[in-house]
Order: sequence, then C-alpha cells, then structure tokens
Amino acid sequence: MDNRPIGLLDSGVGGLTVVKKFIAQMPNEATVFIGDNAHIPYGDKTKDEITELTRQSVEFLLSKNVKLIIFACNTATKVALDSIQNETNTKLIGVIKSGSIAAIRATKNKHIAVVGTQMTASLHAYKKEITALDPAIEVTELAAPKLVPLIENNATPADILPVLTETLEPLQKKSFDTLILGCTHYPIIQKQFAQCLPNNVQLINPADEIARYTEELLQTKGATCERPNLGKHEYFTTGDVKKVNKLGAQILADPNFNAIQV
Repeated sequence: MDNRPIGLLDSGVGGLTVVKKFIAQMPNEATVFIGDNAHIPYGDKTKDEITELTRQSVEFLLSKNVKLIIFACNTATKVALDSIQNETNTKLIGVIKSGSIAAIRATKNKHIAVVGTQMTASLHAYKKEITALDPAIEVTELAAPKLVPLIENNATPADILPVLTETLEPLQKKSFDTLILGCTHYPIIQKQFAQCLPNNVQLINPADEIARYTEELLQTKGATCERPNLGKHEYFTTGDVKKVNKLGAQILADPNFNAIQV
C-alpha cells in the first residue's frame, strides 16, 4: 500500500486529458498535476530548453512527495524522460510507448498515422517506438504546430476545424486505418479530428493505455492506495490561472476546478 499521490506533468492543459483518464481508472488514487503554461508550446523549443523546463516540473512534483511521475507530454517524454530518470529514483512513465502499443493493437492494415508537435514529429518518436515493436508497420508522421496554441487559447470548434482540415491535408492520400493523437492536447478536439477523417480511422488516445499500465504497475508493486475515497486532486500552473481554470473546468467537467499558480 502506498497512499502517496501520483504526479503528472505537461507543458499546458493537455495533460489534464491524462489526469481525467487516471481519475476514471483509479478513483482512489490522489494526483498532483503541474502544467507549465508559462512556457508553452514545448514543440518549438530546443532539446536543452525542454529538458530544463521538464526538470523543474519534476522537481516540483518530487517536493509534493509523489510515488511516481507521469510525463503527460509527448515532447517531454521523447526529449527529457530518459536523462531525468537517471537523476531520480522515482519511477517516470511516458506516453509514447503506451500510445504505440495501443495503436499496434488497433491497426488492421498495419499503417498508422501520428499527428504531434514539431519536435515529436522531427524526432520520429512514435515511428521509432512502433517499428521497434513491429517492423512490418508503416508509420506516417505529421507535425501540427498550429493546434496547441489554438487549444490553449480556448478557440471555438468553428475556429479550429478549418485549421485542422488544412493541417491534415497531407494525410488525405494515405491509407492508414489508425491515427495516434500524439499530443495530449489533441483529445480536447477529438471530435474535430473525427470530422476530418474517414469513418474507418480509429483514433488512439495514449492516455487510455497509460492509465491501465500504471494501475497494473501499482498493483504488481503493491503500491496502490487502499483507502476508499482518498482520491484528492491538486492542480498547479506556471501560467495564467484564470485561463487554466476555465479550460480545466471544461476538460474535467468540474465546475469547481481550481489551479494554483507556482
């Protein structure tokens, strides 16, 4: 038994889509979330900048005595997780492997598309992970740098749809049957993705798989919270609290959502 909270970090509010899955999957577990909204987006920063910003979020979560940390950010997972794991004994878990496993299970024609940040796409984060697990799978990657700023600024679906349509245009002639939402912000506009894609395309939200994996890991290690209804959720941001509170209330369907600025 381990009643300490689970820590989660992201560059912004996208990580709250992962928090939402964790709350549903493990209602007894407490969570602490930190969103680095002051420095978003991470996708167009250098590797050194991303690593240092992520390290600061990890140090903050460690100060909250978390039992493990979820990198609820694809860019931070690819760029910073391995190096920071060498600096701490606390288990760090990223979203990329989970998303890859879920997509491999889902695809029937062995062609997967991935939409992510500029950094995630340029480093071929998902392609490397997927082909290492199944070399027969074809992976098409697409960078979508315009989406995160729109989401963080609470753009309307009417504003997002034309930008998303233009962004996905390079995929029109591809034969993929599975698409990974390769940024944790994208599940916020999953309905718009579905509108832009053929009906046969399955959308993969890596948060589903990482929540299941984390629960299994905690059970295996005997580290679950065993006190019913202990689940307490704390939210912190480096950015604009009013903006984060508005988005957080929408994402988590919680009118009482309240983030604290750090």
